[in-house]
Amino acid sequence: MPLLQVFDPLFPVGAYTLSNGMETYTQKGIVRDRGSLSDYLASFLAVLPYGDLGLAAHAALGGDAAALDAVCNAMKAPKELRDGSAHLASRFIKAVTPLFSCPELAAYGELVRAGDCRGHYSVAAGLFIRDTGADTARGLEIYCYSLLAAAVNHAAKLVPLRQGDAQGALADAAVRISGAAALALHTEIDELGVSGAGFELRAMQHESLYTRLYAS
Repeated sequence: MPLLQVFDPLFPVGAYTLSNGMETYTQKGIVRDRGSLSDYLASFLAVLPYGDLGLAAHAALGGDAAALDAVCNAMKAPKELRDGSAHLASRFIKAVTPLFSCPELAAYGELVRAGDCRGHYSVAAGLFIRDTGADTARGLEIYCYSLLAAAVNHAAKLVPLRQGDAQGALADAAVRISGAAALALHTEIDELGVSGAGFELRAMQHESLYTRLYAS
């Protein structure tokens, strides 16, 4: 239940301000309807085990938080994605640590406050999964679903899409979540960041869009 609460897209960490490049995809007409959103989500899921989902998996399985923080900071080439991830991590740590006993997440927060780590949301999410003692695969599935749900909510507003079409695309993608989580659990540390160049380019293009509704 704690995972369902804190990974809810409505949990107050500011995720609604970050489109993670979705704004570029919709302005260019690449994501424009249910079918193209389903394609986007399928591609997004294909790279997540080598990105944020893989980082969360390593953190949940006992990886060194400071080392994973450095890897995440190097992986996120677009400035706005780095800044957005750090913003979410800071808000997440502040919101979650008073609610639950989470020593690993709290220790990560101390490293961030001391300036020893930048702070990244995926690492914080993985540490919280570890702190709860939940089944790691199930925790990663919930975290993965929250990332997809946020992307769908952004697309629904930006295109805009009918809610039925947006939720249909999410349902299409949700059946692949368990496979993505299982892959993330077996992703080697040196495989993190090996894919997703297209998503990064769209995120970089977001920095100079003529009109912007989102911070990333």
